[in-house]
Formats: sequence, C-alpha cells, structure tokens
Amino acid sequence: MEELVVGLLLWLNVQGFPACAGEPEIRLSSNQAHGYVAWYQEGEIDLSERFDYDGLRLEPTTRRAQLARSVLLHELVHYCQAQREGPIHHHSEHAWLQRESEAYALQTTYLREHGSFTELAWRGNHDD
Repeated sequence: MEELVVGLLLWLNVQGFPACAGEPEIRLSSNQAHGYVAWYQEGEIDLSERFDYDGLRLEPTTRRAQLARSVLLHELVHYCQAQREGPIHHHSEHAWLQRESEAYALQTTYLREHGSFTELAWRGNHDD
C-alpha cells in the first residue's frame, strides 16, 4: 500500500499539485460516514467496507483498479490540502466546495490519463 500511496502522491506532484509531507494513516473502517466509500479526516483516510480494497491490488490497467486508485487519490488530495491550507471549518461550505472541486478535477484527470471515461457526479457539478 505504501508504494501505491507514494506513486499517487508523485503523480499529484507531476500535475503541479503542491507536495505534502509524509503519508496519511489509511485504515479500513466499519463506519459508513453518511454513505461515503472513503473519506479524509485529521491525517487519516478511512476506507469503508464498501470501498473496493481488492481493486487496489489488481493490474493498474483494469477499470476496477483505476476507479479504486482514483478514489484513494481523491482522499490524498484532501490530505495534502489540509497540510497546505490547514483544517477546514465544518461550517464553511464554500471552502469545502473549493476543496472538493480540486479533488474531483484531479481524480478526473487521473482517470482520463489512465484510459477511463467514467463520469464523476457530485453536487458541485450542478448549478442549484
């Protein structure tokens, strides 16, 4: 897992995303956290029981591996954002949306570079 995380962090650097120090703790969690598959909080990335952990071990060219790695990459973006900008105040929806926009944009770029045309839908993609 460490080699995969380092590789994803290096990929972020190549994209011009500022480097971050160290690696987050990554753990499997039985907590579903509002239905999320994975989430970042205070230096840790939690992967729910619904996360495709086995997909991380597959050949990187498979769609399943690309999707699993892109989800982990998305959470690594949040880990680096927290180092760069500090913790996010839980009442600041604007700041949260900015971080999500950046994470989804990088996740989409990762998927496209790896041959996937999966569309990521989230509320920031739509005008309310």
